[in-house]
Amino acid sequence: MTIAEAKQLRIVDYLARLGHRPRSIKSDQYWYFSPLRDERTPSFKVNDRLNEWYDFGAATGGDLVELGKHLYRTDDVSEVLAYIERHENVAPVPRVRMADTTPRPVECEMQDIRVVPLRHPALLSYLRTRLIDEDIARMFCREVHYVLRKRHYFALAFGNLSGGYEVRNPYYKGCIKEKDISLVRHSRDGTQNRVCVFEGFMDFLSYLTLKQAGNDAVCVGAPCDYLVMNSVNNLKKALVHLQEYPIIHCYLDNDLAGRKTAETIAGMYDEFVCNEAHRYSEYKDLNDYLRGKRL
Repeated sequence: MTIAEAKQLRIVDYLARLGHRPRSIKSDQYWYFSPLRDERTPSFKVNDRLNEWYDFGAATGGDLVELGKHLYRTDDVSEVLAYIERHENVAPVPRVRMADTTPRPVECEMQDIRVVPLRHPALLSYLRTRLIDEDIARMFCREVHYVLRKRHYFALAFGNLSGGYEVRNPYYKGCIKEKDISLVRHSRDGTQNRVCVFEGFMDFLSYLTLKQAGNDAVCVGAPCDYLVMNSVNNLKKALVHLQEYPIIHCYLDNDLAGRKTAETIAGMYDEFVCNEAHRYSEYKDLNDYLRGKRL
């Protein structure tokens, strides 16, 4: 069996062959008790559409070959492939779509990409619908223009540490260039004692809008740095930076992924972590809280 052939095996079905059943299924997301350790609440997610897994407890994930390394406790890819092939021969595992027919990410087709200061009326109007302060948005966001399939588009652009941009408008959410976290320092002079952690930049902008309005019920009074994960799958990258801070405030979503991410951070840094999601417990996230959109 080759690496390419192993990656075509459906992870959900492979886990079933090993006796692991999902505890909950929502859309394409399958949640399991982690097959890598004992636990009482599911923290292992499989994205069935992408055929990828992520373990929030270990802050790691990947394809079936990477999972095999953890399951069989070896970094020897040949050994992993032998284990996978042995199970596959006993009970064939359904294949996912062949690699050469997998659609390219839409970002690969973008041309004439230009990043300019945020000023487009349609994007400012979109921010107003989310109740984001425009001056705050201009301070931290830019706008990106690009051509896709001979048509011109534009969106908000929020920079990350790898020089990429998280891109968003009312109809599209994605990333141009490399996916990474974003880190916003309160001061150029150095690191603060506290950091606030957000899943996406819209929640970060919502927090700053609430803070500007003097909302002490949600916001931290002391100066803070800000870390935006841009995806819970970037948790491992975030953990590297969080170790710099004596106090970590988690402003994550009130859903299973958000809770497991907060639990993982707390598991790493324990008494240094404050889970602030209880402050907006009746809302999915900070932007819904800002807009008064309850669960």
